[in-house]
Amino acid sequence: MNNKIFTTVCELLENGANERDHDFHIMTFCTIGKLGVEARSVVLRNFNKGKNIIRFHTDYRSPKLNDIRNNPNTVCLVYSYKLKTQLRIKTHSSIHYEDSIWNAAWDSTGLSSRKCYLTKYDPSCNIDEKDDGLPLELKGKTPSLQQSEEGKKNFCVVDNKILEMDYLYLKSSGHERMRLDFNGNKFSWMAP
Repeated sequence: MNNKIFTTVCELLENGANERDHDFHIMTFCTIGKLGVEARSVVLRNFNKGKNIIRFHTDYRSPKLNDIRNNPNTVCLVYSYKLKTQLRIKTHSSIHYEDSIWNAAWDSTGLSSRKCYLTKYDPSCNIDEKDDGLPLELKGKTPSLQQSEEGKKNFCVVDNKILEMDYLYLKSSGHERMRLDFNGNKFSWMAP
């Protein structure tokens, strides 16, 4: 797709994946659950422009994975207050666990990020009292490499293949909105 907006969108997603202070670093990921739409914030870990894939990591025990297994049609939403830009991205999600992508992602994950996969609780489960579920010896500490390996079984990668993107740019001289079709490799202007 040879389009200035497409180029800009790709740069924004790449920056979001690589810069922790970028507004696109945290995105809203939406699935269809048993009771309807479920939305949560996730960290954008990678954007592969060649394959049109947005990636994040999550706990393998998370309910969002059952949502993906039941219906892989998902939406990723990012917004930059500074840039006045919103991307609403229709995606098809897939889970990587115990494969080469999973291994490579785990190997490149820092120790402080691995720590959250060491909790004894499944995400979203009810507990009797406030507790993060981390082992006592890790409270307030970064795990060693050896300690962190225990969390690998709870780690997984979610790849989100971009199907279509709704680009919205807010500006006082007139908003701009465009649909980018990644399957048909085409774009069309839309009314904001």
